[in-house]
Amino acid sequence: MEELTRKEFREKQEHQLAKDGAIAEALQYVKYKIAILSGKGGVGKTATTVNLAAALQKAGLRVGVFDADLHGPSVPKMLGIKKEAKLNGAFWLDPVVTEQGIKALSVALFWPGDMTPVMWRGQAKSRTIRQLLSAAKWGGLDFLLVDLPPGTGDEPIAILKSIPDLDGVIIVTTPQEVSTLVSSKAINASQTLGAEVLGLIENMSAYTCGCGETVHLFGKDKGKQLAKMMEIPFLGSIPIDPLFSEAADGGVPVVHLHPDSITATAFTQIAETLRERLPPREVPEAPPEESRPCPGAGHHHHEHGEGCQHAHHHHRH
Repeated sequence: MEELTRKEFREKQEHQLAKDGAIAEALQYVKYKIAILSGKGGVGKTATTVNLAAALQKAGLRVGVFDADLHGPSVPKMLGIKKEAKLNGAFWLDPVVTEQGIKALSVALFWPGDMTPVMWRGQAKSRTIRQLLSAAKWGGLDFLLVDLPPGTGDEPIAILKSIPDLDGVIIVTTPQEVSTLVSSKAINASQTLGAEVLGLIENMSAYTCGCGETVHLFGKDKGKQLAKMMEIPFLGSIPIDPLFSEAADGGVPVVHLHPDSITATAFTQIAETLRERLPPREVPEAPPEESRPCPGAGHHHHEHGEGCQHAHHHHRH
């Protein structure tokens, strides 16, 4: 009987979130919401997300990164974030702002240490993501990039469905045949959900040695060919560059650390191409610091602050 009650409670909670549009409300001042997806792990999806964010930020845009990968959340490491996210008034969450001015939020920012394992069941994961999405105070943003878990399983799909008015998905792949094949699965999964595929980014595309010769270790133009075959835009290629890995390990995007590198140039071009392809959009101007009621709190009228204490425990997993 207790299990049934718990199930009913979860259903009511989900219904309340959907009914009140808590996530939509939290993201109402965000102009473009884009999810980053890969067919499998190990293709440099997070490093690509972080550097695309950095390239957009360098172009003078306000950018946020939401790390939705609960298994291997590496956005904080790649952005050099050491501090925890702060609860604002017991429910609202203030994303951490990097030295370069990128706002970031990750489930890793709530863990007591780097090594804490996450072994939640699927339902609990998607519910946690929804709670983080509805509680984050992003304020006014031009771009919010959502770093999804790799693959096309239940988790990335559930997260994709949780983001209202998603502008589209960017797929990250590498030139190896197996990777381009699994990427086509990711493309199909996105299109089945009705999410527009904004384009494909090919990571680890070619290596240029000191002598100036460029070598395509895994085959030339594989990403471009896949994009053409799947009839989606090709956003660009990221070269194999030791500086890319060095920057990721050092916690500074290569776009900021080595702005004149071939990788930084590639990301700058990809950011420009992406901006050109997106339709013009206007969103309401975010108020400086507002006092808002809790998400999903339609049954009471407490303002942001003491009245939200009941939700505090949701963020201490």
